[in-house]
Amino acid sequence: MVRNKWILVSLGALLILGIVSALIYHLFAGSKVSYQETNGLFVISNSKYEIAFRADNGGIAYVQDKQFNDKLSVGNRDNVLWWAFMNGDQSVNSKKMAHFSYEWNAGAGELLLHYAGELKVDVTVTFGQDNRIGMRAKVVNDSENTIQSFRFPYELKASSDQVVDGLLPMLPGAKLKPAFFTENNSFEDQYPGVMFASLISLRTQNGNLSLYDLHSKDKLIASQNLGFKNQVDDAGKTAFVHNYTTLIKPKSEWSTPLIVMEIGGDYPNIIQSYREMNQIAAYRSLADKLGKDKESYLQLPFMKLDISALGQANWGTLASNYVDQMDYASVLHLVGFQKGGHDENYPDFLPPDPKWGSEAELRAFIQYAKDKGNRIVPYTNFSWWGVHSPTLQALPTGVDLNDIVVQQQSGNLIKEDYGSHSGYVMNMNHPYVVQRIEEEHKKLLEAGMDGIFEDQWGIRNAPFLYNEGYLANADESSAYFEGVRKYFANSSHHMYTEDGTDVLANDTVGFMGTNYLWDLLGYRKKTASYTDYYPMVSMLLRDKVMLYQHDLAAETMTDTKDMLRWNLAMGYQLSGDLFHGTDNPWIHLVGAFQKYVLAPYGDALVKDYKQLGHAVTETQYDQYAVIANWDTEKSYVINDQHTLTAGGFEVSAKDQSVRAGSYTRYNGTDLDHGEHYLIELRSDNSIRIYQPIGSDTTLSIQKNAKWKHAFITAYEANGNKVADLPVSEAGDRVQFDYVRLINGLQVDYVELTGSDVPSMVKDVSFGKMKEAVNLALRKEIVSSTDTAKEFPASLTVDGDPFTYWESMPKRFPQSITVNLGEQQSISRIGLSLPPLDAWEARTEEIEILGSSDGQTFQTIRQRANVVFDPRNKNRVELQVDGAVNLQYIRLNITENTAWPAAQISEIEIYSE
Repeated sequence: MVRNKWILVSLGALLILGIVSALIYHLFAGSKVSYQETNGLFVISNSKYEIAFRADNGGIAYVQDKQFNDKLSVGNRDNVLWWAFMNGDQSVNSKKMAHFSYEWNAGAGELLLHYAGELKVDVTVTFGQDNRIGMRAKVVNDSENTIQSFRFPYELKASSDQVVDGLLPMLPGAKLKPAFFTENNSFEDQYPGVMFASLISLRTQNGNLSLYDLHSKDKLIASQNLGFKNQVDDAGKTAFVHNYTTLIKPKSEWSTPLIVMEIGGDYPNIIQSYREMNQIAAYRSLADKLGKDKESYLQLPFMKLDISALGQANWGTLASNYVDQMDYASVLHLVGFQKGGHDENYPDFLPPDPKWGSEAELRAFIQYAKDKGNRIVPYTNFSWWGVHSPTLQALPTGVDLNDIVVQQQSGNLIKEDYGSHSGYVMNMNHPYVVQRIEEEHKKLLEAGMDGIFEDQWGIRNAPFLYNEGYLANADESSAYFEGVRKYFANSSHHMYTEDGTDVLANDTVGFMGTNYLWDLLGYRKKTASYTDYYPMVSMLLRDKVMLYQHDLAAETMTDTKDMLRWNLAMGYQLSGDLFHGTDNPWIHLVGAFQKYVLAPYGDALVKDYKQLGHAVTETQYDQYAVIANWDTEKSYVINDQHTLTAGGFEVSAKDQSVRAGSYTRYNGTDLDHGEHYLIELRSDNSIRIYQPIGSDTTLSIQKNAKWKHAFITAYEANGNKVADLPVSEAGDRVQFDYVRLINGLQVDYVELTGSDVPSMVKDVSFGKMKEAVNLALRKEIVSSTDTAKEFPASLTVDGDPFTYWESMPKRFPQSITVNLGEQQSISRIGLSLPPLDAWEARTEEIEILGSSDGQTFQTIRQRANVVFDPRNKNRVELQVDGAVNLQYIRLNITENTAWPAAQISEIEIYSE
């Protein structure tokens, strides 16, 4: 073995090595570390850490954070530093190599590990004065087999019972609870793809340990699997998964990226290290990409507008029934407009399907919407072309399907089905594919679109590409994603993509999607129940891309308090679905919160994310903070002035210019019963209060310091004055009633202005309306049958009229029973079906029964026909003859004229 000296190499090799060493030295500046050989180990340490390698094979023996007495990591599994897995079920690892030598270069702070045999592997480990260790492996494959996986560093282990939590880069960041590790779970997935960054981290009771790659936006991206793996042969241990998926052919060379092992540092520190070391700060910012339009883009929520789902819609009705009815402008996301509708005919999006109108009418609609302040971004999926699309049905001479579609190693083309729709995954390295996409982009942009949304590329696990002749400087394992990166980099217009991968952030303006959706849909069953979401991507990239939930999925549109709280806590912009119409109050709320609350810090990085209590977090920016109460049963007292609702939140600016949230107590005054989503905007000249959703309430507001008195005026959303409001003053506070409906006009906001004299509006009362309490909301409920698990009885008490229960078909009578939890005096019952034109008028025959014990029921409303009409929002209200004290309410349904099953979307029960 060669120790403590350099082996002479050729001058050319020295030059190359010198360039690489200079880069590594720059990243790990200051190489003064201690090196010692003892007890079969060589131990390297500085003031931050100590790491030991085995002298017989180079395996990591342990890693220790010097702030703690116990070991942070107990080394590689089986003492193996790296493991190469080949075709034919063969493998080679560092422990079994025929020849091993090492050398220490004290001047550079480098440990060199040499392995020789059927593979030649040189590992360079670089040390400095900070808490980072750099590692790189160069592989020369002298075997007759292809290396398909190179695992390095191989499964660094830690004690499962010492793990506090682990961080995986699944959007926005998945923080795995300690039970994931103590219950012996494993999970891994691919970067680029499901994993949006090449960073994994563990927090333990013995310190924190992280692994990440350096790649930057200009370097080849190596595909890898990342995660954590239970050690079946070492009980009570978990390990890092850091495996490169490769294709290193016989007699060829390959090198890993520079890998950083970072010891210590909490998650925000590690994420900033990854950002710094990968030069992400130098990516184009949103200010660079959007220019003078940045402010307006940040003010616009993203609104799905699927013309193919709106029944008899056309471009004219979209203008009159949607654009004209919205109080706040949005990014309108056009979906399903091409011939055949959604998921058909890609890549041919224009001309649109003539049943919606001509292309000229589409262009007129786009211009009309833009004139009202909206932006237009269409849904496209150019990664996946329909098998029956005009393009694939008429390929030009010389263009072969086998070249333009991604081929597997078997020679089969990758074809994917979504429901009844089939398509091919396209090879982005083929010039014809790029040409056709560019042609379609040009058509869409010339029609007036403000950007392009591209489905799948930001979330798809990059496949191997076995097409001959199109690998350029990449290999089969990296060529697909390199083609995607090049395509995004060459696009000069605004680009959005599903989910997103860190290196695409330089060339996109929007990432759309989160792992939260995939958890809800059951895609991540191994991690979903163990996941606490963490704003990792907002710490890393929020100044580079706008972050949204999925552009299409109903499950994560901002239409509940839970979804609004989640988005605000994680640093996400807001989105909605116009399928439910503009009367949906959440469309109004999303517009107001995006414009007035989120926009001022819409491109600010998250600086920290911490626990304030058992179920309360605080997301910190430079100038803003978001407090989120994740407890949906209990309110949270911020201080003596403000109390959040159960499941509520607060956004506040340090300069007090913005405060918004969901409150039960505001500015030291208890609010009237009901939900209250409030926005308070303060400037030197005025104070505005918005309540986009909420019941009438008395409010107390602190006057500006220079005001002697205050006038208060109510306004509509268009700025038209509704009325001057009476006000009472006490010290530095003013008090008034926020009333939603005044003289038949809807109040959008009230404005306070300063005055030298008191307001003369004294004797006018607009009458607060008391909020009726729906006693059935989120109560226990059972049904006689459910047609499918997607339509359970619980949807009738979830507060959402667009979700519904449906019984099994052709089995009348059917029943559904609500348990109110205690006896209540019942006077009226509201019943709903989804308030959509697609739910045409129907009559259901319904009897209503009640019980005080759940056993003996009596009729409280005789069986009768109940008519649901979309012209009346498909809602009816039924009076109960004489108030009765009941705990259980049952509907018996014996007929439905429009469907052979019982259907109800909401059951509301009131006592007054």
